[in-house]
Amino acid sequence: MNKKTNSVIFMVVATLVNVLLLVLYFALGIVLMALFAQFFPESGLLPILMLLVFILAIALSFLTYSKLVKWAVAKFSLEEKMDPIFSSRRNKNRSRMD
Repeated sequence: MNKKTNSVIFMVVATLVNVLLLVLYFALGIVLMALFAQFFPESGLLPILMLLVFILAIALSFLTYSKLVKWAVAKFSLEEKMDPIFSSRRNKNRSRMD
């Protein structure tokens, strides 16, 4: 496999891991919210908690994802095995002032 293929495979796997983390954190938040609802059944905070759980699940999954990617790149020396995904197609010898 070449570097471009390695990069694509890494991004697909990393995206799947990110989605799984999001689902995991969201499910954990729903469980915690259900426990809260058992202790306070008449509370009007449940819609606000649902929004908070959703936002926190996104934030936590992003933070965990970024830490995992940095760890994996450092641990397995992936920088030399992958191409940069977003690279400039312009002439690299040319300065920005030209």
